[in-house]
Amino acid sequence: MKHLIIVRGGGEMASGVIHTLFRAGYRVLVLEQAKPTAVRRTVSFSEAMYRGEQTVERVTCKKAKNLKEAYKRVKKGELIMIEDPKAECIWKLEPDVLIDAIVAHKNLGTERDMAKHTIALGPGFCAGQDVDTVVETMRGHNMGRLIFEGYSSKTDGISDEVSDQKEQLTFAPVDGKLELLRGLSSFVKAGEAIAVIHSKEGGQIEIRSEIDGVLRGAMPDDCEVKKGEKILDVHPTLTQADCYTISERSRCVGGAVLTAVVAWEHEAGKHSFFPSLRS
Repeated sequence: MKHLIIVRGGGEMASGVIHTLFRAGYRVLVLEQAKPTAVRRTVSFSEAMYRGEQTVERVTCKKAKNLKEAYKRVKKGELIMIEDPKAECIWKLEPDVLIDAIVAHKNLGTERDMAKHTIALGPGFCAGQDVDTVVETMRGHNMGRLIFEGYSSKTDGISDEVSDQKEQLTFAPVDGKLELLRGLSSFVKAGEAIAVIHSKEGGQIEIRSEIDGVLRGAMPDDCEVKKGEKILDVHPTLTQADCYTISERSRCVGGAVLTAVVAWEHEAGKHSFFPSLRS
């Protein structure tokens, strides 16, 4: 039976990692906050926190009510998510591998001694100190590279998310409540109103698309948003079907994490008994 892997975070990039590991046969438990803020929700397992379950490319993640239920279902081979943003269950389960896939550009409490092997995605972690391995997430030549000493590339958290096709990422101009005017995967035109933010002061701010494209991602309708928080993503070249499949970046990072896990397993098993060749 494959090792138990706990993944902190269920957003877009985390879901690429989770999907890869689960497909490879690992037992995976996902930890999320009560109200996730993933924008590309069609490919984020974090939606299970709202809907009870979420399917991404034929893999379904289901929400469990508590740790006891989650443990039983993961042991049976199900992909399970629970509410545990502080990763308090770590000390009870003692996982073989812990992956910090929150991608917050800073360490939110992951420590190297939380598991036999610890992995983190992107900036904010020092390999060899905070965790065992860091995976480079910035687009470019080094994307997916495994780092065993030091940090990954520094990023502003925005430029590394934008592809060569110059997609539009929209950030909330004020605190308020988001009202979506168009559904996910809808085609939108430049200048078209796609959302409204109802500010706490009583005003309304209309959000318009700056380009022709497909609404690839958006925070949930009627949710509370904070000023500066990413709320929408319009892509100029993707098809509607592309909105429901894992991106090349998330696949690359997912493959890198799988490599890191298998490499650790290989290293850990070097000193195990190997039988002699019979004559």
